[in-house]
Amino acid sequence: MIPATLQDIENISKRLKKLEVIINAIVILIVIGLDIFPIFAADPFFIQLEKRLIEDGVDAHLVHAIYRHPAVKLELDIITGNLKRSEKDLKYEQFLSDSKITKAREYMKQHYLTLENAYLRFGVPPSIIVAILMVETQLGTYTGKYLTINVLSTMAVANDPQVQKEIFRSLDNENTSTEFQKEMIKRLKKRVLRGYQELKAYLDYLKKSGKDPFLLKGSREGAIGIPQFLPSNISRYGQDGNGDGIVDLFDHNDAIFSVAAFLQANHWKQARTDSEKKDVLLRYNPSVYYVNTVCSLADKLDR
Repeated sequence: MIPATLQDIENISKRLKKLEVIINAIVILIVIGLDIFPIFAADPFFIQLEKRLIEDGVDAHLVHAIYRHPAVKLELDIITGNLKRSEKDLKYEQFLSDSKITKAREYMKQHYLTLENAYLRFGVPPSIIVAILMVETQLGTYTGKYLTINVLSTMAVANDPQVQKEIFRSLDNENTSTEFQKEMIKRLKKRVLRGYQELKAYLDYLKKSGKDPFLLKGSREGAIGIPQFLPSNISRYGQDGNGDGIVDLFDHNDAIFSVAAFLQANHWKQARTDSEKKDVLLRYNPSVYYVNTVCSLADKLDR
């Protein structure tokens, strides 16, 4: 038997990935086609959301299949956690430790060719891409533990008075003043608007990718994959970095290319000064603490 070449192995891997996507899509279509779900959403808070999505043109069978599944439920702890969380309290300094820098350098060596190709195509240095992936998901080793469909669905219904009542009840030990609640409602309104738009984009992504909505997990903000893209950014900036015809943000090649494409689209090449580059990075994550950490890590990798 003639031993397989590296190219043969890569071709087989690509075919298997395509087959996996096709099989997942078929399974979802079969489940949808069986129409074996209850008449109403499994979680009563999602009944109106289900109707709204269908009225806005989202595939009715897909919506029914998702919201009538028992795994899809309201998760208020995600919302309350987001409301209480402060960026300044996040431990960004951990990403500048010697061990993290060593891992980032090893990652750069392992994915050298993809990083160089991304640099040639999009003009974004490997150090910046790797620094982002390290801070976002520790180079893909931790992509989130929250069921994304639940995160976005909960955000989308956070303007429901009963939902807000439950949220404030969970915050009883924090602060129950009228002013505090007014501020929280203001913040919730922004999350509702963003949550609904991201939910629609996510459902479109599920339909196109064949991903299992009951297994796909991400951040508590609804971001997914190694680069932690919000769903609306997948169709805009998602890239096929390994040439298999599929944009898979859980694939390192695709993740690297997608980060580079995002920064290029937000005018990285035109950014000359450090201040201008930080402004571009703020569009990836609007946190000064985050951006300063990415820049510091990239600087250390360049050295």
